[in-house]
Amino acid sequence: MTPLGYSIQELDNSVGKSDTFPELRGPDYSNKDWDDLLALISESQLLPEPTLSQALNRCSLNFLDRITRETGLVHSFDCGTQEQREQVLMKLELQLSCGLRQASVSTLSSQPITEDEYMDLPGQESLGLLNTLNSFSQVWLDNPLSLKTHEILLLVKAVVEVKPRNSSVHLNWSPALEKECLQFFSPPKLCKFLGLYWAIWHPNVNFVHRPTFDPMSAKPTLLAAMALIGASVSPSQTDNENARVWFDCVEEIVFTDEDFNSDLMYSTVDRISVHRRNIQSLQAAYMVCLYQNWEGTDCSKSRIRRYRFATLVSTARDINIATATHVNYCKTQRYDFRWSDFAAREELIRVFIWIFLLDTAFVIFNNAPPRMTIKEMKMHMAVPEACFQATSPNDCFETIQLILPEDNQYWDISFRSAFESLCKSHVPPRSLHNLGSLGPLNLFALASAIHCLVFQHRNSFDGCQLPSAIHNSLRNWKDAWDVFSSAYSSSPSAHVTVDSTDLRPDIMWKRLGFSRFCPEYWSLASLIVDQLILRDTSEERSDQYAQGQGSNPLDNLVSEKILDKYDQTSMRQVNDLIGEFQKFQIV
Repeated sequence: MTPLGYSIQELDNSVGKSDTFPELRGPDYSNKDWDDLLALISESQLLPEPTLSQALNRCSLNFLDRITRETGLVHSFDCGTQEQREQVLMKLELQLSCGLRQASVSTLSSQPITEDEYMDLPGQESLGLLNTLNSFSQVWLDNPLSLKTHEILLLVKAVVEVKPRNSSVHLNWSPALEKECLQFFSPPKLCKFLGLYWAIWHPNVNFVHRPTFDPMSAKPTLLAAMALIGASVSPSQTDNENARVWFDCVEEIVFTDEDFNSDLMYSTVDRISVHRRNIQSLQAAYMVCLYQNWEGTDCSKSRIRRYRFATLVSTARDINIATATHVNYCKTQRYDFRWSDFAAREELIRVFIWIFLLDTAFVIFNNAPPRMTIKEMKMHMAVPEACFQATSPNDCFETIQLILPEDNQYWDISFRSAFESLCKSHVPPRSLHNLGSLGPLNLFALASAIHCLVFQHRNSFDGCQLPSAIHNSLRNWKDAWDVFSSAYSSSPSAHVTVDSTDLRPDIMWKRLGFSRFCPEYWSLASLIVDQLILRDTSEERSDQYAQGQGSNPLDNLVSEKILDKYDQTSMRQVNDLIGEFQKFQIV
């Protein structure tokens, strides 16, 4: 079965048929209704633009109000309800409990191993701290993840004992700390935290390919970062507090990792799957930026924003952003389709998109200058979720054939070209449909890119007129989102694979995350643009006033009061702006 519930045979028989699975295909241009709709969209571009209040009233800013007011991953993002998180945790603990009991019966022993037995295991002599041995059981050692626990332990111990210059790690290694480390990253805890990561967090930042993810072959740095996020979104306060102990240590091991700091360059003809470890090092670094920026101290947030993230962007550029592209799989035969290569390429595309999104988040919420440029994003957009969530090579190949046939414009669209289309004064209806069909993650990235244009204009010299590209991009993005909402937002579809009202713990990882709130990002950009127009108007009036009577008091009231504090750890000034808008809505 495919992730949408259709069999491979059904999908295979449907290829090329316009009347089968219309929820996956999008609009049928041979249908007169669609001709009428596209004509209406085209005509609407010629109508007078609505006032700001009319446009913004279509979308509240409740999500952005929360993310700029609250702290923590759970309170800031879309992590399900408390009840859903508790159900996930209960199910995971039940599964682990059953697994441990079965393992105990199979090994006929659940007693702690002796010191001599432990020392006979390969590599254990290097630990040298024998008073923690009785914390292990035979069941623990039989778990294949025990090797990963050992690898994480050695990495953490190294950065604690030999601290680099200006290290953020302030722990001192001791038998008690080693025991605490072993307990937190033990195989059962790793299983629990990874389960929490997938069900609760993954939909929000969905760049790890779950169907091919193997914890046994994954980098220990990635597992450690995933475990910390899983523990941070756990409904257990104990898990939350224990995770914070290791925030700085895992940050250190991730950013000093050899794979992260290598000089490897990819090419578009490479089998990118052979570079999976380098991609995982990027993913781990991004996760560190996430948990430190939303769960860490103010000092950690500042360090991540000003130093660590800059390193992450530089590493992405070293890899070469333009190499993050797919081949047109619809031009290949099934036997030539390598699922691992598809997964690696899509992971690379998505991690670059999310790096760009974090960069724009710093622009929007912290008023920090962008580190990335839109022009360098010469990469493919993310594929629809139905392709990324397919659970087997056959499912994936057939879903791609169905949703992204050979002549689909996806294969010719880059992030840069998509944004350039938004900035044009007129976008043909078919092009609007192509943009709308990219789905919420890609539309979220495009909406965030508009904020970069707004930031650049907001900090330009006085007297510069608001560029038409900003007006065009706001109008065209809204039209593209309307296309998505009308054709793709229901379930099942290429982008929404599970019903939002049926979020059982085992399918929560497939749900649509906070990218569905991207219209709020568009609304916030529109709000700031409205303030800029008011500023420009006041400056023009000020100039006229000065010619006759001197200075105008409006100068100090408007011109310098639009997000005038830069690189702020606090998001208060953005929240205040949103609060003013919320008052305006109520009135």
